[in-house]
Amino acid sequence: MKIIQFFSQLFAFCTLPTTTLVFISYLAIFIAIFITDQLPAVLKHQRGVSLNRAYEDLHHIASRPHPYNSHVNDAVCSYILSHLSPLAQTYPYVELADDLVSNGSWAGAYGVYFEGTNILLKILGTEEQYANEGGVLLSAHYDSVSTAPGATDDGMGVASLIQLSEYFAKNRPKRTVVVNINNGEEDWLNGAHAFLQHPWSNIPNTFLNLEGASSGSRPLLFRVTSPAPLNAFLHKHVPHPHANVLSSDAFARGVIHSGTDFSIYTEQKMQGLNLAFYKGWSRYHMKYDAIPYMEGQERSLWAMMEAALGAAHVLADSGEEKKDAAASVYFDLFTVTLIILSLPTLQTLNIITLVLGPIVLILLTAITHIASRESPHPHNSAPHRTGSVFRDTWEWFRDRGWLRGFWVRAKFWVALVVACGMLVGLVVGFVQLNPFIVYSHPYWVLLSTFSLSLLSIFLVLNLPILPHGLVLPEQQKQATLLQTYIFTWILLVSATVGVGRGLGGGYWVTIWHILIFIACVLGWTEDMLKVHGTRSQQVDDIRIPGALDEDADESTPLIRHRAREVERIKEEGEEEGAVGWWILQFLLVVPIPVILMGHIANMLLDAMCQTLADGGSPGSVYAAAALLGLLLAIPLAPFSFKFHYGFMAFLALVCVCTTAYLWLVFPFSIGMPLKVFFQQRVELPSFSSSSLSKDVAPEKVVTALTGALFYLRMIVPRIPSSKGKKVDCFPEKMKLGLYTCEWESGALPSPGSWNSSFDGESIINTSLLTPSNPWLESTISRTSSGARISLRGTNTRSCRIYSSPERKITKYTVHGSAGMQDGYDVPSNGVDNVRLWGREWGRGWVVDVESAGDNNGEGEVEGKVACEWAEYESGSVDHGMVDDGFVSGAEGGSRSGGEGGRIPALEEVLTFLPEWAVVSKSADGLVEVLSSFKL
Repeated sequence: MKIIQFFSQLFAFCTLPTTTLVFISYLAIFIAIFITDQLPAVLKHQRGVSLNRAYEDLHHIASRPHPYNSHVNDAVCSYILSHLSPLAQTYPYVELADDLVSNGSWAGAYGVYFEGTNILLKILGTEEQYANEGGVLLSAHYDSVSTAPGATDDGMGVASLIQLSEYFAKNRPKRTVVVNINNGEEDWLNGAHAFLQHPWSNIPNTFLNLEGASSGSRPLLFRVTSPAPLNAFLHKHVPHPHANVLSSDAFARGVIHSGTDFSIYTEQKMQGLNLAFYKGWSRYHMKYDAIPYMEGQERSLWAMMEAALGAAHVLADSGEEKKDAAASVYFDLFTVTLIILSLPTLQTLNIITLVLGPIVLILLTAITHIASRESPHPHNSAPHRTGSVFRDTWEWFRDRGWLRGFWVRAKFWVALVVACGMLVGLVVGFVQLNPFIVYSHPYWVLLSTFSLSLLSIFLVLNLPILPHGLVLPEQQKQATLLQTYIFTWILLVSATVGVGRGLGGGYWVTIWHILIFIACVLGWTEDMLKVHGTRSQQVDDIRIPGALDEDADESTPLIRHRAREVERIKEEGEEEGAVGWWILQFLLVVPIPVILMGHIANMLLDAMCQTLADGGSPGSVYAAAALLGLLLAIPLAPFSFKFHYGFMAFLALVCVCTTAYLWLVFPFSIGMPLKVFFQQRVELPSFSSSSLSKDVAPEKVVTALTGALFYLRMIVPRIPSSKGKKVDCFPEKMKLGLYTCEWESGALPSPGSWNSSFDGESIINTSLLTPSNPWLESTISRTSSGARISLRGTNTRSCRIYSSPERKITKYTVHGSAGMQDGYDVPSNGVDNVRLWGREWGRGWVVDVESAGDNNGEGEVEGKVACEWAEYESGSVDHGMVDDGFVSGAEGGSRSGGEGGRIPALEEVLTFLPEWAVVSKSADGLVEVLSSFKL
């Protein structure tokens, strides 16, 4: 009997079992999420690829910054060619193209002329039908930004593709595989555009793009076009899949503004996948995007290689594609499996659930109500009089049945409103007191919002407004389950509207709603079977005639004995609860929704928490953390009536201490540095004749740092060149939410003097360059329809032409160009600048431009010419790679040699920045030299 009683109490809906199950469940779920979020172990048998060779390649590729406009970029190109050339020489079905002919112009927000230097490898498939169409494209980019060695962005992608090239060369696939290791992605996807100019771009109709926007860890399937390529990411092909449709939804709706080559390929009607690193944004595009700072080191590289190999193998060896245009909903669970569901199926399921669910529950409610009316009710005696008018009035008021029914149904919504109000206050506190703390402590912020949400819900649901015992705990649980069902029904309506607009990120609402529905059905069954427990507080309303009366009759001893028993039960806290039912409901309502939301929270916090340094809205990030905390707490609402007060007191202490710490601690450190953006601007005198004078000297040399204003005011005074200078700070138009602080500095940049590989003569008279102006030269003349601008910069491959704000460029033609790329013409309202990129150093460009308002070559021509530089001394340190064959080992050697550029202003900033801040590039060029013109 005692054993039965022990197990009855152990599994009863009582305080201790409920609190223990809640604690263990949440602890186990989040431990499992965080453990499975770690990098997988490297396999001993690596499926035909070599991690060691790839890791060695990565050391060469990412030894120093190598943007398109740098000579190190040429050396990286030569190194990659030296590793792919033997494949073309060994296998007759493998062809290598060092693409130095694909030129093109395209326009969007601005105009571009670009000369490509992509590295292309074609592996002819075994099936002839895929020789010229139906192939697979594998893509990554070998350029980095000027302030980062590019280990993650995109060195690991390139190292992976070198291994995949070797794998498919040795294991010939069915479909033709085209490998595009392109150059110029960081300067707004120019390499992918250049690939479209090459004949091989017509072969593939499916692609896999490898990217990196962080510092390693697990790569995420960021974007997917259709179910056919998505199936290549199933667990049987990719052992550790990491994917969620929410990331695709964010890109589709413009929540994420950055772009990858994925968008260029999809605009060409290709179907494919975008696999990218996303954690550790604080190291993105800065010196910490280097091998020593990669999270997981070679294990990160293996995670990329393993996923890319698995998916690419399926894409390259698959048969006829299924013609399925329907979008998919997908998400992974603990990196063990990938769940895939078509969007129409999800929509159908949502509609059925929205319609049938309420009908079933209404019928069950009616049946339960009829059954309760037919069952006998216990007789309640008259309320006890205390002698206090106010207390007796309150007792009478709260004993009314209408009040009981109203509060039982309303308190869940009151709890939601209170929780939301408290979270709004918490978010305002974060934004006002320490807006960047989520940058370094995202999960502490989540703990703060979750604990506050659960506390708010618990306190409201357990307010002593009604006399204890009028509603049994099981009945309160069922009533709250029903209100939660209504809440998820409302969410499901919104999710269904989203599905109609092509958004599948609300899949978790569908699952949660269905589980709540099943739990409600179980609750009605429990109620009809009268499986109710009791609790000690119910004895408050046991009416005992004469128990407290002064005038006792012959029954007084018995009644007083019963009263003493009531007091004993209240003091000892004995309680009973229905056994079994609540556990089944708990397992339905809590673990699965919390697992789904936990995975989403893990991904979103890692992806969003450090976007504030790029101008992200603090309010949006904290609002997302607050919403996640609330959604993680709501599943516990039906069971909160049995939470132990000691546990909730501990949770309150955690909430207060965590929030206080987060509001007070400094948000940045060496490991989590603040990103600031650098650019130096050299302004030459304007010219009104046909050419820029050879004797001009700079009018103004400005150093500019962009970032969060509060911290910029701490950083700028530490830079020696700013001392005693007027520092102007103003909102940055190109990075909304950030400010730019600039001051005049005397440190002039040097373009360097590099031996060009161009064999001909410059298209511009080089005598225009003098010691006072070693940077750029330009000549301008009128044409019948606009102006002809010749432009050249010393030791650079990047220049620009800016229009006046009133007369934007409506057409431009670069001499030697193949013309505008199909589908990328200049917008009807024109562009305000044209960016020129050339593969040869120091050659220059001749551009014919037409502007809005040109009148047969008459009137003023006004604008600016500029050139960009991205090389600096500390970023050009070789780290011994030349001796290891970095350049000399490449076939044909490096494409150039000589003296590199210098940017003393950048070196100064790098030297004197506080340890908790780090530099990134503000634009394509770290230095821009410009001059205005008017004819």
